[in-house]
Amino acid sequence: MPQFVLAFPLNVACDEPFKVTDFVSIDKDTANVIIPGCGVQFNVVCQAAAAGLSGLFAENDTVTPEESAAIDAHKSLLFLLGEVKSIDDVTQVDSAILKILAAGALGVYMQQSGTAWTAARFREVLGDAEFPMDTWINFVEGDNVVYTLGMAAFSLPDLCLAKSVENAESALLLAADAIYGDGIPAKSGSEVDIGEGEVYVLRAEAKNPFPKDSPEYNKQGILRLTKK
Repeated sequence: MPQFVLAFPLNVACDEPFKVTDFVSIDKDTANVIIPGCGVQFNVVCQAAAAGLSGLFAENDTVTPEESAAIDAHKSLLFLLGEVKSIDDVTQVDSAILKILAAGALGVYMQQSGTAWTAARFREVLGDAEFPMDTWINFVEGDNVVYTLGMAAFSLPDLCLAKSVENAESALLLAADAIYGDGIPAKSGSEVDIGEGEVYVLRAEAKNPFPKDSPEYNKQGILRLTKK
């Protein structure tokens, strides 16, 4: 299974304990951890602070001057690595992220998709967690096409849709949730109902537009959504 990688800027150094809950702390000797309420085990890596980190967050979303200053003043980076095998796993990892943010992490960078969320924006985008994959997926624009980025973490092809489709990114998110959450086969010919009478047929793209050594490349391929 592909691994996901989550990176949290912390306001404590690697040699200081980071208290996640009353019963769980992470320190320099922690190799793996279970966050209460999450059945997914995380491998743990701590690294020194990275310069100019706020720029990475600003590339993904709006960051306030206060958030930017706090992120750039971080003292260490906490990396959590793991695997998700179902939509329930994704929901549980989301809950673990919320606990880490509540404990003082300044945000989360999701390496598999290149999304970087401040603590406030992660909570806002996740909302009531009706669509737990939304925070995991990023988008890349091509010629007249929008591609998802990050589906490889679920062992699935990425998706694409014509830019001309109204609310194309929202449609891609709904399709991704239906494919992974409802178990719709990720192959040519499968139909995906995203609600309100919107039904798409999946068609495999003959060529992957991204080179194999690029972060956008997904060895599972790409499926195009075509309106039925």
